[in-house]
Amino acid sequence: MKILRSENQNFFKDLKFFLQKRLQQNIKDIDESVKKIINQIIQNGDEALFKYTKEFDGSLIDSSNVLISKKIRESYKNKADINVLQSFKVAIQNITKYHEKQKPQNYEIIEDGAKTSSIWKPIQSVGLYVPGGNAVYPSSLIMNAIPAKVAGVERIVVVTPSQSGSLNPYILALLNELNIKEVYQIGGAHAIAALAYGTESVKPVNKIFGPGNAYVASAKRQVFGKVGIDLIAGPSEIVVVADKDNKPNWVAADLIAQSEHDEKAQSILITDDENFSNQVILSINKLKEQLPRKEIIDKSLNNNGLIIIVNNFDNVADIIDFIAPEHLHLQNKSRNKILEKVNDVGGVFMGEYASEVFGDYIIGTNHVLPTSGSAKFSSGLGVLDFMKRSSVVEMNLESFNKNQDNVSKMASIENFEGHKLSVKIRQMDKK
Repeated sequence: MKILRSENQNFFKDLKFFLQKRLQQNIKDIDESVKKIINQIIQNGDEALFKYTKEFDGSLIDSSNVLISKKIRESYKNKADINVLQSFKVAIQNITKYHEKQKPQNYEIIEDGAKTSSIWKPIQSVGLYVPGGNAVYPSSLIMNAIPAKVAGVERIVVVTPSQSGSLNPYILALLNELNIKEVYQIGGAHAIAALAYGTESVKPVNKIFGPGNAYVASAKRQVFGKVGIDLIAGPSEIVVVADKDNKPNWVAADLIAQSEHDEKAQSILITDDENFSNQVILSINKLKEQLPRKEIIDKSLNNNGLIIIVNNFDNVADIIDFIAPEHLHLQNKSRNKILEKVNDVGGVFMGEYASEVFGDYIIGTNHVLPTSGSAKFSSGLGVLDFMKRSSVVEMNLESFNKNQDNVSKMASIENFEGHKLSVKIRQMDKK
């Protein structure tokens, strides 16, 4: 892991250079390939969709079986561990309870004969992409589906690729548990294109959610505008703030947990004690040996891991905001003071027992969070992402008379005489 010292004159310049690794992705070739796939779906619909499904997933899909059958949906019962499913049910309860608090309230203002109001309605249809290839994450299904259900979305569509006709039993079980009826066994950029533009078998949706590989991310970027999208997720990231009184092996495990996601994942430790950081490194080297994803952990920490040594934690909030991490785990004694000052972070975990992995799975918060510094301007996934707000204006003669002259003056300086006429014609007819 690379070491930076906050006392160095060029610290923020060096940190900026290091963080740019989050954005260094050569996607030009991917974008070109995805563009062709999208155009084929637009032009040829199901024919292209089924061709790409066979080519990329090895699954023979047609109009008769693209929608997952009841038989397949029930096939998990002999394959999924009941105890694991019970854990997911606990997660569903917690996540539902947390997200129900996010539902927005309508409001209205009545003044001088005018009533202005704001009303919230759910998006009518959404598509949820659930990876089903080399990376299978049932937890992502519940993190996306639950806020959609809480928001009241009428049509929730799931797309998930089968591998040679096989589907993950836990995803199948959770689809039943969440009562999601419309599920297609398709994936990749072609599935995103089908959700956006529709085919003979797949009716289009209004907004697309869910993680995926670089091809899925590219497809989401390219269909944006035709449909809405949630966010473009980059590699996972964490900043852990810990002092010498923390347990080095606990902190090491927290950094490892993030780095095993992906060799591009970024794990950062901020500490005021260099000896403690050395103990953490020793613990990492010991703990990783027992883990199956050791090679990924090594690449992630060697290429993207960072230790920041500070003299004290007084100004650490400035460093955190500069990074704007997806996850922030504050384990040091002055964590509450830091939390008061921090602005730019996706999710915060407070105290040595609040391991970030609880947020990944079960505690109730959503694990879909902004990455690559986008926490500076965006938030984690929630109920509002599945809703839209409309404004309503109702006026009578009293409010018309109060505002007519002001509107006419403002329209005139912008040279919109038609706007002015819309007011003037009512003045004339009124007389």
